[in-house]
This record gives sequence, C-alpha cells and structure tokens, in this order.
Amino acid sequence: MTVYVVGLDGADWSLLRPWIEEEYLPTFDRILNDGVAGDLKSTLPPVTFPAWKCYSTGKTPGKLGVYEWFAYDKDTHEISANDASDFRSREYWDVLAERGHRAGVINMPTTHPPDDGTQNTDDGRTFIIAGSPASERKRFTVPDSLKEELLEAIPDYRVKPDLVLDESTPDELVDEATTLFEQRFRAATWLADEKDCDLVHTTLFATDTLQHRLWDRPQKLRAAYEHIDDLLADLLERDDAEAVVLLSDHGFQRIDEIFLVNQWLLDRGDLVIEESETRDVLSSVGLTEERLKRFVARLGLVNLAQSMIPESVQRFFPSESGRVAIQDAKIDWSRTKAISLGRGPIYINRDAFASDNAADRYATDLTDDLENQKTPTGDPVVTAVYDPTDVYTGDRPHGPDLLVEYAPGVDAPESIGGEVFGETTEWLATHRRTGVFAAWGDNIADEAADLELYDLAPTLLHYFGVPVPEDVDGDVRFDVLTGDPAARSVDQGPPTATGTDRREVGPEVEETLRELGYME
Repeated sequence: MTVYVVGLDGADWSLLRPWIEEEYLPTFDRILNDGVAGDLKSTLPPVTFPAWKCYSTGKTPGKLGVYEWFAYDKDTHEISANDASDFRSREYWDVLAERGHRAGVINMPTTHPPDDGTQNTDDGRTFIIAGSPASERKRFTVPDSLKEELLEAIPDYRVKPDLVLDESTPDELVDEATTLFEQRFRAATWLADEKDCDLVHTTLFATDTLQHRLWDRPQKLRAAYEHIDDLLADLLERDDAEAVVLLSDHGFQRIDEIFLVNQWLLDRGDLVIEESETRDVLSSVGLTEERLKRFVARLGLVNLAQSMIPESVQRFFPSESGRVAIQDAKIDWSRTKAISLGRGPIYINRDAFASDNAADRYATDLTDDLENQKTPTGDPVVTAVYDPTDVYTGDRPHGPDLLVEYAPGVDAPESIGGEVFGETTEWLATHRRTGVFAAWGDNIADEAADLELYDLAPTLLHYFGVPVPEDVDGDVRFDVLTGDPAARSVDQGPPTATGTDRREVGPEVEETLRELGYME
C-alpha cells in the first residue's frame, strides 16, 4: 500500500472551492466530502524556497538556514543562489527510510542537486527525481541508475517546460502544464509499482507558473485543474492507494500594486549602486533579454539555449523594462545600509555604520518607515515588519535582520530601475500565506482542520508509526487522523539537524529563476 502526497504549488481555495461547488472538480469534491480539508498556513515569506523544505522537514527557516531563493553573506557581502545543499536538515522520508520504508520524491523544487546522502537501510530506500532547476540532460536522480530506468519507462519525461514562458500563449502554457502533470503522475505510480514505495511525493510546480501569468483568465486555470482532477480520480481508484494527501506550499492572490523595495531604498540613499556600462551599451543597440528570448522561441531552441547560453552571459542583457535584478547590480557596500533579497527578508549591512548601536537604531527607523509606507491609493504597503527571532526558531544562520510581511495584493520584487510604485511585470498574481490542505483514505478523518506547513512531516511520520524527530517545529495533528494513528501516543526520535554541504551553485539556478520571473 502507498500513501500518495501531491503538492499543488500555489493552489488556493479561492480558486478551487468555487469550481468544486460548480461541479467542475468532482475528485476534489470527493476528497473534501470523504476526508479532511482546511487552510494550510505557510512560512514567511511564503515562497517556494524554503516553503517546500519547511513541509518536508517540519522546521522553520531559522533551523534550515535558508529564507528565500538567495542568500547573503554578511562578512563577504556575497549574494548567491540557494540550492538543496544549503538546507541544514534531513527530511521526513529519510526518517522513513531509516525505519525500513521505501519513499519516492518527484519534482520538489528544493531537491536540486539530488542528495547522495539520502538514507538507506537493508529494507529502506529513498528515490529522488529532482525538480527544477534540474535537467533531464544532466544528473537529476538518486540513485544515478534511476535516471535510465525512469527515461526508459517515461521517455518524454521533462523537468522544466519546453517553452519561453514570457513568449507563450495561454493555450500553450496550459497544454505544456498538462503534459508535465501527466508525467508527474506517471512517475509517481511507476515508483510505487516498480520500487515498491510506501510513500510517494510528487509536486506539480506548473500550477504556480500558470497562476502567476493567467490569473486574469480563470477559465484557462480551471482547465488545468480539471486535468489534475482527472489524474487524481485515477489515483484514488488504484488498489494500492492507502491515502492521498494534497497540499500547497503557499496560496495565491491578485497583484494590486507593485512596490520596488530596493528602488525605495535606493531613492532614500540606503542602497548605493554603480551603473553597468556593458548593459547600457547593449540596450543602446537594441539587444535585450526579451529579444534574445523571442529569437530562441521562434527557432524552437529553448532547451538547447538553456544549456548553451550561460547565466553569466544572459545577465548582461538589459530588460526592456529598464529594471535590473538586484543580484546583478554592482553594489557599493561601503555606503549601502540595507538590501532586500526576496519578498520579505531585509539585511542590514553593519559595516556601513559606526557602531552596532547605530545599526540597531537604523533598523528601528527602517521598520517604522516601512510600516508607515502607503501605496498611491493610501493603502498600507506592509502588514507587519517582524524581528526574525519572533518568527523563526533555531540559530538562524545567515538570517535576515528584518522580515517583512507585505499587505494583501502588494508584490515586492527585488529588482531596481523604474518607479517605486506602479511598475508592471509578467506576473498578474503573487503568493499569499494561506494555502490548501486535504487528505483522504485509511485512518483519515472526515472533518475540517486548519494546519501549519510544519505540521505535515510529524503527522505523516506518526501516521506510519515512526518516531517524530525531537527538533521539529510542527505538531502531530491528531484531528486529521482516526483509527490506530489517532490512538497511538507520539514516539520521539533523534534530531534530523545536519550541517550544510555548501557547494558552488551552478548557473542553472539563476537561469531558472529568470525564466520563472523571480529575477529580471
């Protein structure tokens, strides 16, 4: 028997529940009627990195050491992309493998590069098929031999869309997404059948991609979810389906206003940069990132270009919007006081202050200014600015100095260039903290329950009768369980904290972030 966990990246009840009520999603309706469902509260910021790892470890970013897609080294001022090697914890499927279970993981974004150190015992085993920015042209599985077996079973399996997202029509985006959905479900059932997995997790990341770009076309989004509904129907009918769990790493909401936080810091004199002469020259002769993408798309060379044109070359091409990713800007650290990396974390450069007291006073003033900032229509820009020690557990290595929760409808990309307010991007919608949770099957309750993202790992371990690591932040949620799992007391196991295996991050990480719209 197999527990199937299906991650719907960015799924939101504001979309799903109306479609369920209108009878477009009968399988979702079945899961909600026969099982348990509710809101799932994500981490802060509610972003793919690190939210999926928060789910799989049961821990806050403070224990994982990863807070967003990019990390900032306060000693060297280096800004670098995070990948799987930066997380300081093993995952719940590693604990299952230690106890003799076999687990499969497919397409979870935080699993690249795949970890050679996954747990194995005489009976237990973890099989990893890494998610983006991995590439099927390179190593993307653990064990390595799994790649050949997977591609023999599913020859057309792809990790990433074979499209230039910004240049694709809505129909092309939906068609490509549904193809990827089918491949993920085929891989999930293949692992269950061929590797005798007790648990299989698969992430459908393309739901996030579609919602960012097609929020104003709900019929197109509904068509994608109707396809997922059909795939779920087949899954529920499998003889080996002991339980099916659905979750999203965060929810979604329409963008009403864009706030360029680093541009705001730049205008205040708190962030100081030097101009790029190379980028200015390219712009003057009409060579832009968008034109490069359109040329590649017309030739049908997307995958080839991704492997042949390195990120170090792409980053010199200016955007037609005039904006520049903060990671590409030449920052004058001797005069820069603060920088925002991602949609929430803000780092204070203490080297720019005469004393720690002066830096602390600046942080207090910056907090007040952010909390008092208004949009052009007079609405708050932020819900709150937190001291990270009040939100995160653990030692918080490489952690931010301030943590911003932006107001509903406000998106705060980290790029500079243009106006603080009123800019537009290819995104029509952005993340919010409330996602979805639902479960169906043996020993699963049939009522409503709201959970936190951190609760899923300990609850799933307890469901399997496996001790829960003592250092998790989430709780075993007995209100979603019935039968023997609900009657058992929780056994505590050893911690799963690890050091990092920090490696030089390959260019594919930043390339993927640009493709998805997280960077200019």
